[in-house]
Amino acid sequence: MGRKAKPLQQQIDKLRERGMIINDAEKARHILLEVGWYRMSFYWFPFETRYPDKMNPHHQFRRGTTFEDALMLYAFDFNLRNKLLKPLERIETAFRTFVIYSVSSRYPDIPEWFADTRVVSPSHARQFERAIYAPMRKMNPEIILHHRRFPKDRFAPAWKTLEFVTFGAMSNLFDSILSEGIKSDVARHFGYQSVEAFRSDMDIIRNLRNLCAHGNILYSFKPLTKPQNLAGAMRVVERFLGIISRRLLKEFHHDLNDIVATFATQPGTAKVLRHTSGFTIIQ
Repeated sequence: MGRKAKPLQQQIDKLRERGMIINDAEKARHILLEVGWYRMSFYWFPFETRYPDKMNPHHQFRRGTTFEDALMLYAFDFNLRNKLLKPLERIETAFRTFVIYSVSSRYPDIPEWFADTRVVSPSHARQFERAIYAPMRKMNPEIILHHRRFPKDRFAPAWKTLEFVTFGAMSNLFDSILSEGIKSDVARHFGYQSVEAFRSDMDIIRNLRNLCAHGNILYSFKPLTKPQNLAGAMRVVERFLGIISRRLLKEFHHDLNDIVATFATQPGTAKVLRHTSGFTIIQ
């Protein structure tokens, strides 16, 4: 819509001028009102002749592009995000729990090891106390209660404190651990012989978690750490689930196949899911 908001009918007219086929204008108006032009533009972008060049201002659609193509791609993302949240949370919880267990068992006399320079890097210890723990001490009810009960403690113990940090903060904490042996033990627990490979795949899980939590785009997901696409990222999810819960792996695998099959019924959408997302689609 450029820099000026346009009424719904003008939005539909603009899409038609650019070559999009809209057979049901009333449905298109409803979707544009519910979802919005800006968010929907992410889902009709793959059907533009300029794709994937985001800087080119030319907005013409490829011949035969329909509003339904973009809508099905949007629905694919919406449904996959909802299905991903449960397994991603299970992976995050398993990672958090095993790191806490592994380090706390190795250093039973250092319950606040997350901020101790004998266990983690000095820079991380300082950053954790300043940027993470200080706000928790003021705002987190459980941490506030701990310090009321134990006023001499500088920190609450790891098994309490680390339950309230973000996935990103937990990943950074793992990276800061000085013992390569501990990091190797964690990687092997999740089926990895290499800490580097484990961290690379954990970054994929972390990025997916952030995308789903904030309602961001999935179909064009490309990890920074690997030359991979969304289908490859789903294989990483399934690899972790295979270690954590075979039942959950089976459930997610079924749901993923069902979502891909359901929203690949539009030829244009199927093409995007095949070539951009990397899914094998049989039609």
